[in-house]
Order: sequence, then C-alpha cells, then structure tokens
Amino acid sequence: MAQFNVGALRKGRMERMNEGLSVREPHSQKKILFVCTGNIARSASAQYIAEQLVGPESSWTFDSAGTGAVVGSGVAPFIDAELETRGIKFKHHRAKQVTGELLESSALVLVMEKEHLNWLVREWPQCRPKIHLLKQMARVRESAGRRADPVTFMYQLGEAPARNDKLDDPYRKGADAARIAVEEIELALTKIIPWLGA
Repeated sequence: MAQFNVGALRKGRMERMNEGLSVREPHSQKKILFVCTGNIARSASAQYIAEQLVGPESSWTFDSAGTGAVVGSGVAPFIDAELETRGIKFKHHRAKQVTGELLESSALVLVMEKEHLNWLVREWPQCRPKIHLLKQMARVRESAGRRADPVTFMYQLGEAPARNDKLDDPYRKGADAARIAVEEIELALTKIIPWLGA
C-alpha cells in the first residue's frame, strides 16, 4: 500500500493556494483595504469617508470588500442616508468579495471586528502583519508617537484588539445603528488619515 507524506501534500496545497501571493514591503503600496462582512455598510462607508478626507491629490488610495460580500449590491439602506447627509459620494459602489490579490496590493487591511481578522488570517496567514481593526489603529495612534511611520508601526503591533475596538454591524438595525456606525468610522478615520500624512 502506498504511503503519503501528509505534510508535503499540505505544503503543496498551501503553495498552490498562495501561488503568486506575497506580502510585499509595507512601503511599496499606498492603499488601504477596508473589510467587513457584506461590503455594503461599514467597509463601504470607511472607503468613501477616507476618500473624502484625503482629497484628490493624496497618494493614498482606498478600497473595500467583504468576507461574505453581497456581490454587486450598492450601499445599504440608512447607511446611504448617513453618507448623503455628509456629502460623501458613494453611488457607484458595488460590493465585492475579498481576494488574495486585494490583500496583496494593500499596505494595510483594516477590518471592523475580530471575526473578520480571524477569517482573513485563516485564509491568508502570510498577510497577518497588515491586518488590524479600524478602531484599534485609531486607538493606538496616541501611543505611536509623532514620528512613527503608521504602516511600519502597525506591522510591528503585537497587541491583541481590545473589546472596544469592535465596530458593530448596523445592517438591518435601523437609522440609529447606521448613524452610530458612520460616526464611529468617521471618528476613527479623522485620527488615522492625518497619521498617514494624507
């Protein structure tokens, strides 16, 4: 009876799964990917709020995706109203599923809750240094020091997310939940965007 080297089989499978996927130097890209579940509420809001905060001349770009995206959908009800009241452009949004290519092309991947981080790390463990919670990055900004490079600092961050770093999902929870989510995203990004030098 033939014997199989299970370790070699697993290694070969991982190599095929990760073919062409590598974690580039953090400074080789200037893109942040925001990730939530459906890519129609939290991560979409973060993308378009960030784009508005940096302005058209910034070298930073932003994208968003979902771990279980409602592919092709626009921004969720109530979230759209919150973004409109802030004058944020989002009408062209179409939800998409996160991929290895999206992760690879991003300097940082900012997620909304620990479940998103855990899912991404299970699928793409080599990308762990770049994946953090949005509110976590905003929180640690104060301890980073004025001159700390944000991408390098986050790559070296060893602490686990705190309970308060979770950004609750407002989907199908009404106008108040949508308002709170968008306000929390906006507050976090007003701390992160200046840190990027954008």
